[in-house]
Amino acid sequence: MKTVEVVFDIPLDKTFDYLPGRFLSQILPGVRVRVPFGRQKKVGFVVSVKEQEDRAVENYREIIAVYDGKPLVTDELLQTAGFIKERYFSSFGQAVFSIIGSLPLKYEFNGGTEMAGPETLCVKGGVFSKKYILFRDENEKFDRYNGLISSINDGSVLLLFPEVSQAEYFHERMKGLHGSRAVLFHGGLKNKEKAEHWFRMLNERKLIAVGTRLAVFAPLRDLENVIIDNGHNSSYREQQTPKYDAARTAEFRCEYLQVPLTIGEESLSVSEYFSIANRAAAVDHINGRELPPVLTAGMTRPSVDKNVQFLTRDAVSMLEETVLKGGKVGVIHNRKGSSKVLKCEKCDNRFLCSSCGSGMVLSEDGKSLLCRFCKTAVPFEKKCPSCGSRKVGVRLYGIEKMFRTLREQYPEMRISRYTAETGGVEEEFDVIVGTGIVRKLLGSYPFQLVVFVSGESFLNTPEYRSEENFFIMVNEMRSSITDSSCRILIQTRNPNLEIYRSLRENKPEIFYAKELGIRKHLGYPPFSEIIKIELKGRKKDVIRHKQETIEAYLKEREIEIIYSGPSFPPVRKGKDVWKYLFRAGAEFDREEFGRMAQETGISAESNPDHI
Repeated sequence: MKTVEVVFDIPLDKTFDYLPGRFLSQILPGVRVRVPFGRQKKVGFVVSVKEQEDRAVENYREIIAVYDGKPLVTDELLQTAGFIKERYFSSFGQAVFSIIGSLPLKYEFNGGTEMAGPETLCVKGGVFSKKYILFRDENEKFDRYNGLISSINDGSVLLLFPEVSQAEYFHERMKGLHGSRAVLFHGGLKNKEKAEHWFRMLNERKLIAVGTRLAVFAPLRDLENVIIDNGHNSSYREQQTPKYDAARTAEFRCEYLQVPLTIGEESLSVSEYFSIANRAAAVDHINGRELPPVLTAGMTRPSVDKNVQFLTRDAVSMLEETVLKGGKVGVIHNRKGSSKVLKCEKCDNRFLCSSCGSGMVLSEDGKSLLCRFCKTAVPFEKKCPSCGSRKVGVRLYGIEKMFRTLREQYPEMRISRYTAETGGVEEEFDVIVGTGIVRKLLGSYPFQLVVFVSGESFLNTPEYRSEENFFIMVNEMRSSITDSSCRILIQTRNPNLEIYRSLRENKPEIFYAKELGIRKHLGYPPFSEIIKIELKGRKKDVIRHKQETIEAYLKEREIEIIYSGPSFPPVRKGKDVWKYLFRAGAEFDREEFGRMAQETGISAESNPDHI
């Protein structure tokens, strides 16, 4: 008798057998079905149809409904699901539903062509290659990407962007050049559009698929090239299990199909730089225009303007001069509220970690000092360990107060705000105050001055990648600015840091060498793989039981715990959150660990952006 193997979007890596009942002729591997599951009814995914003896299936339950007329995925995408399951510690069912989970259950297919089976037409035999293209001007991207696309004569191309607005912009331009070959796919599409676009990619050939993270699963059967814009961007990381990285998943697909992978960047991440230095990838430098210069201003008490106390006198003078000449000014800060920078006002002593020498940052409750690298935590005694002074917290303004202060000081200027929450900007402005999202405006307005109010507000966060993120952001802004005479001014209390010298001198190797040295010493990526475990719960005894299970598992396998303690923040949605960090060595059994994670009900992530 025929039986059907089904997997579900649950943290249990096993298949469940059902009888096809009256749907025998409609059921194929790759379609979704509705089945009884305990006392519930769940949507599952068919992985196989097999033959079993009649006696063995006496207690099997029957399938209730079949949603799809043909398979939704190719064989190659099922291989990709297997990669996601192993790499990102999920069940196979969770991996499959991360690929197809956004598709509606009910749809009408009006493609006009026969829906194909699950096989992939792309024949292995090409050559996998990985290349970075380093742009100096964001406007150069379209021409370069279009050139790569136009060179593909007999296949499809996948083009990924970190944001929906970027994907939609490039899709419109591609459609203008290549007509109906261009197809858009992202999570914000309406259900009908998702289904139509998915089946177009599944059945048609020689397409140009453009989208965001979700489009990494585009079911293109003749995929010949993948292009990723800003591959380091954290938007490519899924936040729900499985917590896959779309850029790394795209690389797997390219390796499996033996096709080229191209990644466009304005600034390389530390891992990307390391990959190129070790000849694991090639790089092309596009020599465009000169980038705007980066200046630093020491933020000391004598240098601060008495009326606008979050700017130095030099910054105020540059702001006034720029506005008088008709240029736009961007004032950028990392905090909407106020914050503290830890430095002794009397002797200028910085609070450094005793374990690794990195700068310590203040916890949210103000009671502890935290190291962003090795996660050392010590009580904050509210006095300088060098001279004993209690003047150790320099309070910084938040964006709202900066906005009000500038309006009060310069009533004749048009001053506006721009943050993720405001959602827009007044059409006419002289000065815009906001977070890093101001970058979206730099290519659309004639900015001639961009001021970072405090470099420390970006660097002094409890994340080991905080300096890297700031370095990339500044360089991306330089590439976005259309006027090369624009100046970028970073106010800081530590102007001699390597990151500032690297930006001032336009020598990125200074920053990369320093950052790689620290990471090698501490065993952080790219020199090792860091696994983060998070467990959540409202009941302390439940959390304690999970802690005991995890600690016993790691101890038995002689895996050293780098960090064990509250996560940041320690409470989310009313649940306590506890975190573990450890390095995955050569003997690390991913499959075994994945099973333990599923059985324990914990969240696990490989090389997370935030640890």
